[in-house]
Amino acid sequence: MSKKVDAYLFCVNCDRETPHVVEYEGGQLHRIACEECGMAVQVNQEYVSAHYKEDFVRRVMSKPGRMTREMEADLSAFIKSLPFRVITKPYRVYRENHQD
Repeated sequence: MSKKVDAYLFCVNCDRETPHVVEYEGGQLHRIACEECGMAVQVNQEYVSAHYKEDFVRRVMSKPGRMTREMEADLSAFIKSLPFRVITKPYRVYRENHQD
């Protein structure tokens, strides 16, 4: 089952926020494409699964959907928590993946 979602994301090629199309296949992130410049990133699920912890991969791939549900449930709380989460997330991901 394929699904396309429109989103505004930062494009490294355009160097600004632009409209993107995010494509899911079988409930997993498959491709993200900038509608302005056409640059696209395709996710190879076999490679990702072979090289990363299964639980971590599942959480990363489901993050857009979980964030959407958070926004729909309480937009104000979501917006208030976003700056802190953006700043601390890289460290939390690093710590999680270097515990072994």
